[in-house]
Amino acid sequence: PLTVHETKVKYEKSRLDDPIADAYLAELTAYMEKEKPYRNSELTIRELATAIGLTEHVLSQVINGRAGANFFTFVNNFRIEEAQRLLADPSRKEDNILAAAFESGFKSKSHFNTLFKKTTGLTPREFRRQKVGR
Repeated sequence: PLTVHETKVKYEKSRLDDPIADAYLAELTAYMEKEKPYRNSELTIRELATAIGLTEHVLSQVINGRAGANFFTFVNNFRIEEAQRLLADPSRKEDNILAAAFESGFKSKSHFNTLFKKTTGLTPREFRRQKVGR
């Protein structure tokens, strides 16, 4: 991943100024939270850009420059948050943990487990146990 400085240098010559980039990020975040496109395990940057009316280049610039992440990290952060919501829901405590992973948009159990532990410091099972006692 690029450092913040490298990202700024990379996009220095672009015409996307900070207030516009911030507005695009706010719009993107609202779309992600409302429509939950990250639940599609095959989501592409092209599909996301089209959905919010930006070019892939501009969307990439907003995600890298304003959110400080690449596309996959950005999307996976939403997936992890969704998985946490699902695993912490007492009404779903009997559901299979893998079901929460797939419903959140992950394609692979191992990738989900690795990313979940890296992000939260807990395995999905430990997280659920802390939240709902199972």
